[in-house]
Amino acid sequence: MMTLLYNDRFEYFCWFDDSNRFDLDLTINNLEVEKMIENMLPNLPINPKAQVKTYEQAVEYLFMIIANVGKAFLQENCVAIPRSNSFLNGETAISKRKLSKRTFLLILNFLRDSGYIREHMGHFDRNEQCGQTSRYWATKILQYHFRTLKPSDFRALRTIKPVILHDSQGSEIDFSENKISKFFSEKIISINELYKSNTFKYINKYEHKFINSYHIYNNPNDIPYINNNNKLHPLLGTNDNLYPRISAIFSRSSFSCGGRLYSIPQKGIGWQGLSQEQRKTITINEEATVELDFKGLHVSMLYAIMGVQIKEDPYSGLSAELRPLYKTLMLRLLNAKSVCYTIRSMSDTVYTLKRKVLLSPRDLKLLDCIHEYQPNWDKLIAELMERHRVIRRFFGSDCGIYLQRLDGEMVLNILTVLAQEGISALPVHDSVIVPESAQGRATEVMQSVYRHYMGFDCMIESK
Repeated sequence: MMTLLYNDRFEYFCWFDDSNRFDLDLTINNLEVEKMIENMLPNLPINPKAQVKTYEQAVEYLFMIIANVGKAFLQENCVAIPRSNSFLNGETAISKRKLSKRTFLLILNFLRDSGYIREHMGHFDRNEQCGQTSRYWATKILQYHFRTLKPSDFRALRTIKPVILHDSQGSEIDFSENKISKFFSEKIISINELYKSNTFKYINKYEHKFINSYHIYNNPNDIPYINNNNKLHPLLGTNDNLYPRISAIFSRSSFSCGGRLYSIPQKGIGWQGLSQEQRKTITINEEATVELDFKGLHVSMLYAIMGVQIKEDPYSGLSAELRPLYKTLMLRLLNAKSVCYTIRSMSDTVYTLKRKVLLSPRDLKLLDCIHEYQPNWDKLIAELMERHRVIRRFFGSDCGIYLQRLDGEMVLNILTVLAQEGISALPVHDSVIVPESAQGRATEVMQSVYRHYMGFDCMIESK
């Protein structure tokens, strides 16, 4: 079978479905890459008579573009870079920052024309009001200079606030300080300070993706084999540093919605973006860690709200083979505005996954289950409603975003108690990563905080 190289994926097969979003606040600190950029500077197509500001912008954009292409390369991806006036004028949801259109496109085209990056030009149909953003990826020239690149070499230029408020479209908006924002902010600042005095590491493994045998546009036998070997990806399995920090993100322009804690580091990558297997490699001060999970947290919380202690796994008594489907459906039911919308969202998810050529193990497992059992969503939802009659009134009620407000505060209090005892813990929404030596104490704190808020117990397990 043919081996598909990194470049060929985009140049010949146009696998753009998982392209990275362009980050205007991203830059890079890597000696080899910085030396390469320094050697580029004399060749930049900048008029010698140009203002100093123009030259400084050109250098900034050069670092910005190369950082985005480099980050995409480490993730075996390409990056989508809009060339539209609306994007460059800061008029899109992606960014509100205004760029110098002439200088930005000058640098982007320079990198393309000089052979550092390749381009798949985007298009826009004015009649249909839709199109595709231009995609870019590193050529072998850049890949050579990226050979020493690590995720921790990337840095965000923007100041990241401890509390962030989004509108209903997911864009960040300003807000006036209030009791809730102050409560979250004070605790988060303290926790982030503790993170600075500890050392966090993980093994930078690339999560292998699998050929999607359910791809709706191709015969799977015609899809070439992808060889993820160490020669192409020399950084697989290497040690790298994490630089944790958290922010609470609220939604829908309200401090009653959302409020979960997210890893948005100033440097490197966030641990929440790692796969479960990758998270198992995290160490804190050279000590192995364990991830403690509230089992079926939102289901347990709803039972507690109804004054009932849930004593079993939320999916016990249901078909074990269909467990991935029940878990996905339950999540959708608690976050959808109606049961009908839940079914529609499941259909949309299946359609989206079938359009991808490569799938994560988790997504492939979901499609495998759907393909094998051909589920009737109405029937599965009815089974969940019967199994959880106590809380069925909450299905299709859009309650998930409000439960996040409560579980975000609970996890913040858990981190605070542990921090006061000198224990650094990393939140992953409804679970917490702690040093193995602190597992017993962390379990006690998690159970105590949950009981304080909900009046009942919640099962806790290690992942």
